[in-house]
Amino acid sequence: MTTYGYNGTYLFNQSVIQQTLTALRIPNAGVTWEVANQSNIGFDAQLLDSKLSITADYFYNLRSNILAYRNASVPGSAGLTLPQENIGKVVNKGFEFQVGYQNRAGDFNYAVSVNGAFSKNHIQFWDETPGVPDYQKSTGNQMNANLYYKSIGVFKDQAAVDAYPHWSGARPGDIIFEDVNKDGQINGLDMVRSKKTSIPTFTGGFTFNLQYKSFDLSVLFQGAAGAERAYTTFSGGPGVGNFMYNMVKDRWTPENPSSTNPRVWERGGAYWMTDGMPNNTYFVRSSDYIRLKNFELGYSLPSTLTNRIGIQSLRVFASGLNLLTFTKVKDFDPESPDTAPGSIWVNSQVYPLNKTINVGLSVTF
Repeated sequence: MTTYGYNGTYLFNQSVIQQTLTALRIPNAGVTWEVANQSNIGFDAQLLDSKLSITADYFYNLRSNILAYRNASVPGSAGLTLPQENIGKVVNKGFEFQVGYQNRAGDFNYAVSVNGAFSKNHIQFWDETPGVPDYQKSTGNQMNANLYYKSIGVFKDQAAVDAYPHWSGARPGDIIFEDVNKDGQINGLDMVRSKKTSIPTFTGGFTFNLQYKSFDLSVLFQGAAGAERAYTTFSGGPGVGNFMYNMVKDRWTPENPSSTNPRVWERGGAYWMTDGMPNNTYFVRSSDYIRLKNFELGYSLPSTLTNRIGIQSLRVFASGLNLLTFTKVKDFDPESPDTAPGSIWVNSQVYPLNKTINVGLSVTF
């Protein structure tokens, strides 16, 4: 199965278009909708007397006429600001699949299903600022990929500070930023564009259902890969919360000049934080995860027994939700929402995920 579509979209909403037409800057009366060219190829099959099912789909979407500024100029600069124009192009492509198998063997009934989806976008064109170093360009990378200073350790003592380029005011216990362009100083030209965003490029799941006589079992695993999250804690400074234990246990102190974690800091007073938000890879973690999302084991009384006591069915069960999670994000839920729409930060004030265990009885009269 193959499809192709072409349509205009209001993705960049009316407020953006109104701002582009406003008299606060040079107007652009030629602003129009984005254009989406969408195509896909699909495959569906039922095999082995419908015991095996396969569904697969590949898609390629080109979105053009995206509103963007020429030379990446932004509002707020001195004088008049050039208006946004319909010049941006973004490609999004990927695939989805699901494979399921069900069968029975004697008193065993079972069904297994695996599904996954891969989707990755990249900016094809948006008239990037001239002279931007290749390692900072967003063109060719995913939308909203962030710039970070590369953390390469912690200054153990003053000799280490003196021996390597550093941010003004750096002292022992501070995070070391890599001098990426080797010019002997640390500034904005040493920030590097990440290849990942907070949105996974791959998501998937695995389900298993088994029934043997009066027993039943269902298991659901889910996972995601290809994303990263930078985290921030409401920590540091008078009247502010405590630091996470993982940040404190191996922190730098004069007595323990660790190269793992930096010294404690005022929440907004360290150069490795911008307005309380981290600006470097020390705070970035892969948010790939695999989670045992749901597990349920049940037993149903045989009908010969339920009929004797005047009921249709009786089932006892035990279930668990979010029982196990395997991830490098130890102090946060890798699925937790961003601090704000479009943000990449995981905020420590987001309530942690709960593990839930239930034991129940289901009766039908």
